[in-house]
Amino acid sequence: MRLLSNTIVGFTFLTLASCSDSPQQALESTTETKHVAQPNGQSTVDVQSNAHSQHADGHIAANHGSDSAKAASDEVSHQSARVHAATEHAAKRGHHGQHTKAIKVGDKVPDFEVTLDGRTWTLSELRQNKDMTPNGTLVLTFWCSFCHSCRDVERDLDKLAREYHGKAGVIAIDASFGETRQAVTAFAKKRGLTMPIALNTSGSAADILGVKSTTTTVVIDSTGTLRYLGQFRDRRHAFAREALKAVLAGTEIGIKVTRPKG
Repeated sequence: MRLLSNTIVGFTFLTLASCSDSPQQALESTTETKHVAQPNGQSTVDVQSNAHSQHADGHIAANHGSDSAKAASDEVSHQSARVHAATEHAAKRGHHGQHTKAIKVGDKVPDFEVTLDGRTWTLSELRQNKDMTPNGTLVLTFWCSFCHSCRDVERDLDKLAREYHGKAGVIAIDASFGETRQAVTAFAKKRGLTMPIALNTSGSAADILGVKSTTTTVVIDSTGTLRYLGQFRDRRHAFAREALKAVLAGTEIGIKVTRPKG
């Protein structure tokens, strides 16, 4: 869940949305939201603590977590520019009809492109990278640097990546529009994270996999088949870890689908 500690008027942050229950839900909030009429007949939104929004193109949409009003205010200019660019980008994608019907568990995963370590990779190229995954098995968790819920799982995700290094590829995917390699690298260093972090700013991975909230995790087996989709873990179950163990052991996965909860 992404939090904003003070009221910010006139924009909504567009990236992949945590805590999103419905793609039709334009805005959810546990506190007050106000629509403000503008001269052009449109409206903006006053957002107070714990507000987040969902955008239709597969990007997670939300605001930065912040511990102070000043920190949130410092982000306004940067986020406004990202929102403007993301809105234009989404409009172009919709105009050209580039949305992809989401696949389901049991389907082959189509190719999409990510940027990792400064290089563009297709999913199939990652699966063929023997240094990362000897047999093509991958765990992909949607993550970003400004999502509160990501902070709750990233240590365990990082641990899983270290534990299965050389056995399976465990990768964080940042599908936030406008994210940069430099910013993500700096954030990961600050947090002490060593897991591979791939950028997918086009949102194509989220579109293909039907992902609408951060921390959603998929497990892809050696044949390129989607075997698990849902939460990385909850308080009682290590869903991703158990699914990965079953895939590598060649056994049936106990729980194949869970409701994403960013």
